[in-house]
Amino acid sequence: MKRQKVKVNAYNTGNKYVKLGRYEEAVKAYKKALSIDSTFSNAYFGMGLAYKRLRKFLQAEGAYQKAIHFNPNNAVYYFALGNLFRDEHKYDKALESYRAAVQHNPKNYKAFYEIGVIYSKRKNYKKAIESFRRAINANPQYAIAYVSLGVSYTNLGKTKEAIQAYENAVSFNPRDYRAFYRLAKAYNDIKNYKKGLAAAKKSIALRGFFAPAHVESARALQNLKQYKAAIKEYKIAARDIRWRKYANYQIDEIKRLLKKRS
Repeated sequence: MKRQKVKVNAYNTGNKYVKLGRYEEAVKAYKKALSIDSTFSNAYFGMGLAYKRLRKFLQAEGAYQKAIHFNPNNAVYYFALGNLFRDEHKYDKALESYRAAVQHNPKNYKAFYEIGVIYSKRKNYKKAIESFRRAINANPQYAIAYVSLGVSYTNLGKTKEAIQAYENAVSFNPRDYRAFYRLAKAYNDIKNYKKGLAAAKKSIALRGFFAPAHVESARALQNLKQYKAAIKEYKIAARDIRWRKYANYQIDEIKRLLKKRS
């Protein structure tokens, strides 16, 4: 009974050290718990997390594998191992771990999402869409999955489907200025400039200066023939060197058009 208490205290101490960012001390505490019970899967898991924070990836992998060995039905362990492999850019191994995570817990929406991200990186957008949809089925309010779903649809040229995904994203996370920007771009791409302008304005209102959103605002205004307002937005976008050449070109184009009309 006394040994059990020492084990639990050591494990809890390890958890406290992890929260405090004292990872070396956390590892020592977990090792103390494991010296009493070498099958204590949660202690291995905690140790894996501490090692990962210390960027000792090999030791972290070993600890996670031990946790899985002693408790092979815990989806959380597989998910953590998948994240470790993802951070090391070992995507095949990450996929294997994430698939194990959803096999043991079909409601693990984050694992489905990460599978989608890997497929997206590999430009396999159809499989990415399938995975993002599974993430959303498991958690219908998972805003970031809608954003990634929209990006995948955009990359397949399915703009209307992308718009629906972005609309869902901003409905569940109305503070996501990047999602509003993507929504603005998508609306502009299908020539719905009024909605494109409205979405761009929301992005700017949330973020302040955000050059891509100013570009989409200007693009919408330009096509709505509100040229002075468009020039103003392009000038703001030109503060960002990445957009300066494009913005200045569009300003010159508007000025040429106005000169022809005068």
